[in-house]
Amino acid sequence: MLSLFSILLLLSLAYSAALLYLRQGLSNLKYEHNRNELSASVIIAARDEAANIKACLNCVLRQEEPPQNYEVIVIDDRSEDETASIVRRLTKQHNNLRLLKIEDETAGISPKKRALQMGIQNSRGEIIVTTDADCFPGPQWLNQLMQQFAPEVGLVAGYNPYIVKKGPAQTFRKILALDYFAMAAVAAAGAGLNFPLSCSGGNLAYRKKLYEALGGFANTASMISGDDDLFLERVRDETNWQIRYSVTPETFVPTLPPESLFEFFHQRFRYASKGRYYAPKVVAGLLAVYLLSAGLTVGMLLCLFLPEIRLGVFSVFLLKSAAEFYFLKKAGAIFRQKFALHIYLLTALLHPCYIVLAVLGGQFAGFTWKGKRHRR
Repeated sequence: MLSLFSILLLLSLAYSAALLYLRQGLSNLKYEHNRNELSASVIIAARDEAANIKACLNCVLRQEEPPQNYEVIVIDDRSEDETASIVRRLTKQHNNLRLLKIEDETAGISPKKRALQMGIQNSRGEIIVTTDADCFPGPQWLNQLMQQFAPEVGLVAGYNPYIVKKGPAQTFRKILALDYFAMAAVAAAGAGLNFPLSCSGGNLAYRKKLYEALGGFANTASMISGDDDLFLERVRDETNWQIRYSVTPETFVPTLPPESLFEFFHQRFRYASKGRYYAPKVVAGLLAVYLLSAGLTVGMLLCLFLPEIRLGVFSVFLLKSAAEFYFLKKAGAIFRQKFALHIYLLTALLHPCYIVLAVLGGQFAGFTWKGKRHRR
């Protein structure tokens, strides 16, 4: 048991040191206010989104940006509901809204990447902006996002906070929101250290000429996901363009959280399924987090039968949780994201086990997305 404790202690110390380093990255984030006049194409890939698409488009089409400066392209990807009909009706009211349709699947490219690719190929804007049908940007979103594009900036990532509705499952939703915020905070901190780690396709912008220079989604085309973070990695590693993470509140785009535990885990399985395709040092960091989480999960279970190890396991858990809290408080101040202490404690307690399940599920169990079963 001493060896297990020693390994856990070393991993937790390394994990805490990494969070302290990332915290410095948060301090390096800055507000950008460039005055470049750039045209934008907002691309929305939608499949069976009749429940959300109208509210989403009402938000996107009510931007303070003049309509002639941006277009909105919705790609209906084989929807079996009223998604296309709803969008088609709105095109009659908005000249800058277009609908494209996909009727079948194509081998060698994932459905969402194919939809985005179609939208980008038919776009006219200098900046490609992607969001999802369950996202609801504010009126200054585009205007403020475009201001992030200094001449040397090729890609800007944005924050997608979960919408937390009141109701019986509010505590559950707050835990999900905090977990999602933690991932965004790490992504932002990486950008602040000039080594961006991740981003969300629900709030992402990049230069069209950058996309074209990289050959689109290229060698990641067949992967179900990765139209956001794996594309970001290619920008980071294969070009000289700078990457920003926007901390301007007007650029934050609220999105709907998973509605159930099943949907949550399958979403996380999908995220984890591409983990081994990240850059080697990112994979090494993720592996260390997984080992720490697995060790803590096993240690907590053993505590039920071996009282003598409880103090050691609790000490490791306390060190890990304190480092996370210190990091998240800093991130919360920057992103104006508040979380209650009891929500944090619940999330911290569940976090190790959830990481283990997400990684194992993503690598071995596959996931369900848009009504279809997928393997890694």
